Amino acid sequence: MRVCFFGDSFVNGYGDPDYQGWVGRLCRSARSQGHDVTAYNCGVRRATSEDVKASWLTEATARLSPEAFGAVIFSFGANDRVLENGQPRVAPHRVLENTRAILSAAVARWPTLFIASPRPMGGDTGGAAAAQVNGIKEICDAQSVPLFDTFTASASFTHWQAEAMAGDGVHPGARGYEELARLLDVWPPWRALLQKARA
Repeated sequence: MRVCFFGDSFVNGYGDPDYQGWVGRLCRSARSQGHDVTAYNCGVRRATSEDVKASWLTEATARLSPEAFGAVIFSFGANDRVLENGQPRVAPHRVLENTRAILSAAVARWPTLFIASPRPMGGDTGGAAAAQVNGIKEICDAQSVPLFDTFTASASFTHWQAEAMAGDGVHPGARGYEELARLLDVWPPWRALLQKARA
């Protein structure tokens, strides 16, 4: 299976001294279980939904050969909410428009999964993060794209939060990314994707 991961610094694994992040750990686990996985980590620091929309299809097409089973996994949203001059970098309605366009094009070509952004370390002021995740979830449901709710799950992470606060206040370290990777490793849609590739 060849799988492209698109998104931001959380996808890239920034902050992990082992340079694996959750993507590397997830695919390492799959390989240890006998799955032949080639992972393309296309996570870019500061990438927004606008950035992903502009580049993902070209990058995926270059990496996912028609001769091999391919899949795409998206995870973005945190950078869209970052305030610049008092306004989010990408307006909430545009985030949803971008997500709808990205997923519509993706599901027409490859099996597709979405990993929601984690809960902000400073709290969800005004509920912007929760509203964004809920909006993306509705789009995923409408397009039959499985979504992993990292926003909810990350509230109970201990290493993620501790490492983020000890670092740049946003990104976890190795143990934090491991917390997310372990949950994704047993997530039924991911397991189903691995089995489909093997069939």
